[in-house]
Order: sequence, then C-alpha cells, then structure tokens
Amino acid sequence: MNPNFVNSYQKYLAHNATRFRLEDFCFDKQRAFVMDPAPFKTAVCSRRAGKTVGCAAHLIHAARSKSNVVCLYITLSRTNAKRLIWNELKKINDGYKLGGKKNESELSITYANGSVIYVAGAHHSSEIEKFRGLPLYLVYIDECQSFRAYIEALVDDIIGRALFDYAGTLCLTGTPGPVPAGYFYKQATNKKWAHHSWTMFENPWLMK
Repeated sequence: MNPNFVNSYQKYLAHNATRFRLEDFCFDKQRAFVMDPAPFKTAVCSRRAGKTVGCAAHLIHAARSKSNVVCLYITLSRTNAKRLIWNELKKINDGYKLGGKKNESELSITYANGSVIYVAGAHHSSEIEKFRGLPLYLVYIDECQSFRAYIEALVDDIIGRALFDYAGTLCLTGTPGPVPAGYFYKQATNKKWAHHSWTMFENPWLMK
C-alpha cells in the first residue's frame, strides 16, 4: 500500500479518535455511494481508488446504527477477505474506541447492540449456503468482476431474500472486467440499480 496513503489515513484516525461519523470519514465520491439510499447499488472503481476503506466505514456505521442485524462482506476467498478489509475494520473500531468485540477465528466484530459484522469468502458455489437465513442488513460483495456464474444464485436466491426482513442494502463493488460481460457488468448497467464510479485520481488519501 502507498506509504503516503497510510500516513494520511493514520493521521486522520489520530485526529478524529474521539468520534466516528460516516459522512466525515468518507471522501466525496465514497460518501455519495454509501449515503445513496438505493437498496441495490454498484461501485465500479479503478484499483487503489479507496473503496475498501469506505466499505469498512459503511459496515461499521450500519452495524452500530441498527440493533441485532448482520452486516456482511464477501469476496472470493476468506484469505482475500482478511487481507482486503479485516485490518481496516479493526483499525476503525480500535482507533475510534467503538467497543466492538473482535473474533479473529471467525473474522467478526460484534457490537453492544447485538449487531455483528462478518467477513467471509465464497470461492465455490457450495460456500454460499452458509449465508442462507441470516438477517442481513448490509451486504458488500467485493471484487465482483472475478466471481463465476454462481454469484447470480448468491445474490438472487440467498442474499436478496435475506435482505427483506430489514429492508437491507446490497452493494456490488469491483473494477471493470477485461470484457463487458458477466453478472457484475449486467448489474452495473441495470437501470433499476443505482450506480457510482470513481478512480484512484479522485482518492484524496492517495494523493496526499
């Protein structure tokens, strides 16, 4: 990771350690995405655009805002999920002293209101069954362009149904694929969804 990004981010956390407000944490493009009230939305971003930091902040905000719900981050594998977002979640939780209880073995953070954030992988179609029946409030599927065809069943048959109880939100995020095809491309051009896009050149943390 760019050392300038890390230094700027750490200075921000240190300066604002006494409070956490989603609208202050995210830069303008991130903020427009996470604050968009649409239940289904996509973010198509370049590499190093900062979407992971915004995603972590959004998950924490959602878990702390509503009691007894599940917020879920999914990417291709548990290893990738841990590498991409787990440390960001812990950094925000600990830096702002939010009190979430971390479980390293299951990659979860549980808050006093009973809500929990899970970080998970779904490399094979068989892995998606573990998400069935959860009371989902906010779901991120990251690096969507790399998922195979089973992502459609994951969204339509499992996650989509699990969002009904709490009128939840699904966010599909990723980078443009090599060809304009696949499930992510289909939803990123779906007129019934909300769409957002930004690049590394619009990421102020990276530019500092």
